[in-house]
Amino acid sequence: MAQLTSEVLRFAPQSPFAQFTHITIHDGTSFAVKSTLKKTFPGRFTKISPAAVELHVSMELLREGLETVTLTPDKESEVHHAPAPNTMRGGLFLADRMFFIKAYLADISAHGGYFIVKTKGVINPMIRQAHTREGGALKRLQNLPLKRVKSKVSKYQALDLDVAWEGDLQARLIVTWDPKNKRPRYLVTNLPRAQFTLGQICDAYRLRWQVELMFKEWKSYTSLHAFDTSKAHIAEGLIWAALCAAILKRYCAHLAQRLWQVPISTRIVAMCPHHVLSDIFRALMHSQRHVQKTLQRALHYLSLNAQRAHPKRDQRSGRLKLACSTFMPPLRTNVRTVPRSTSGLGG
Repeated sequence: MAQLTSEVLRFAPQSPFAQFTHITIHDGTSFAVKSTLKKTFPGRFTKISPAAVELHVSMELLREGLETVTLTPDKESEVHHAPAPNTMRGGLFLADRMFFIKAYLADISAHGGYFIVKTKGVINPMIRQAHTREGGALKRLQNLPLKRVKSKVSKYQALDLDVAWEGDLQARLIVTWDPKNKRPRYLVTNLPRAQFTLGQICDAYRLRWQVELMFKEWKSYTSLHAFDTSKAHIAEGLIWAALCAAILKRYCAHLAQRLWQVPISTRIVAMCPHHVLSDIFRALMHSQRHVQKTLQRALHYLSLNAQRAHPKRDQRSGRLKLACSTFMPPLRTNVRTVPRSTSGLGG
């Protein structure tokens, strides 16, 4: 997995996020397997899916690639597979509310790492300082427990709080109002207010959605589903095979992007493997002297047919909003010898 990645996103030098050596998104995805495997892979929902597995995934955002993948029964908790705190030194950790574990987040901070983690509304830390979205101080909210302030969130729309939990964690709590569901939303972070605004933190947390899009690619276009086998080792082997194919397709997308200097959609590449991988594998098995030419044609095909549909929207409201750009340094190779008029793989 480490070899089949390359840098595809980069923050502008003036962006405060440019300081991070890596941005790790951690999450899990589960799916059912054949019910006869319930002893090996017990599921959480015993009536609907008695047998299920979970993939615990750490994704590196700047490379849009995988750092670790662990396969376990669905009943096993996700929190046991979070990245070790010392691995987050110089990096940023993004995770859902499952990973709001005060001791774990304090450990990340102690090792020189940073985090933005969602949390539930049941938390009740003590507020040390309170600020509006624009940075104005709200002294009337200082030294109050959070539950005393929750009713005021809709009035301010957003609050930027310095909070502390007794003996565990001191952090910054971003509270925003959700008008659709009529309730506050909470993000906990240790990013300093002097460098990172409330809006930047909210936008950065939305980048966590990239791992959900990757899960969708796996399940929709890589045959990652309940395989029809009652043998645990075969089911596990098919899952890893599906993930290997997904990793290879994503790598082809990133190669095409760097070679042809156009933004490529990993989703579109995931949808059309028969246009890419079949010819490459055929050349590997039967005509190795044609591998380079076949690879050239495959990547050129992707450069013409798998471009991102809305690159301007990405900059306005998507993954490139935070002064981030698609990083496409040209590779030192002669792959770009295929004429631009070529529209398909051919041969």
